Amino acid sequence: MVMLLALLLQAGAEEWLAKGVAALKAGHGQEARIALEEAVRQAPGQPVMWLAVAEARLRTGAAAEAVAAMEQAGRLAPGSAMVERGRAMFGRRMGETAQGLLDGRREKEAEGVLRAAVKAYPGEAELWRLLGLALYAQGRNGEAVGAFVQAIDRAPEEETLYAGLETLLPGGPEVERRLAGYAARHPGSALGWYLLGLERGDAALFEKAWGLDGRFWPAAFALHRGVAPGRAVALLERVVELNPEYGPAYYALAQLYAKAGEREKALAARKRHHVLTGGRR
Repeated sequence: MVMLLALLLQAGAEEWLAKGVAALKAGHGQEARIALEEAVRQAPGQPVMWLAVAEARLRTGAAAEAVAAMEQAGRLAPGSAMVERGRAMFGRRMGETAQGLLDGRREKEAEGVLRAAVKAYPGEAELWRLLGLALYAQGRNGEAVGAFVQAIDRAPEEETLYAGLETLLPGGPEVERRLAGYAARHPGSALGWYLLGLERGDAALFEKAWGLDGRFWPAAFALHRGVAPGRAVALLERVVELNPEYGPAYYALAQLYAKAGEREKALAARKRHHVLTGGRR
């Protein structure tokens, strides 16, 4: 009798699982969660139920509870290839969910997802990078630097992770140490020397970056501030040639043209700057 009841409960759980999965595929997160929570209630010993409910919880904004479900699946089937694949896919899904929230300007919600994600997947550099972006978007620059440093420490040869620091520099001794190490290991990286220049305020490093890559316009823009007016104009003209949508370069050009008495060029640069930025520097 006990075995028969167990089989009936299992069949009921599978029906709820099917309903939940169908709702997930249809994009009905709350409906899916109700069905899958019932499935896992009826069959709490089945790892597949916990994998499915983890996805439903994530879609309904319950990131920490979603991680708990994924961890339960792992406890029920340690070493299971299915669970390990599910866990890897779930980590990527957490990143995708957070990116979607960031794209929608829902930074605080993204932070919640990512706090749970980096706790569950502490070795994933991309999750730390996204957490840095979420914190930066909220104006919490010091915490953002810390998150980017965590990302860099997990993938120290990944150049794009260093790029996330650009608007946060200077970031302090720990950041400088990592930037210097990257530049030393990758002496041909214009980005590496440019970022180290921002950290140190060293124009010679901007010069080095520009010499390495004559299309890396951020180095030229940074370099224009510390050179003679004639060269500054040449650098800025190259910047707007490489990136015609970069408003600050037109603002700087307008000032330099005006000082040189080139009124028409100054006026044209001001107009372009205004079109691109609405008058903001």
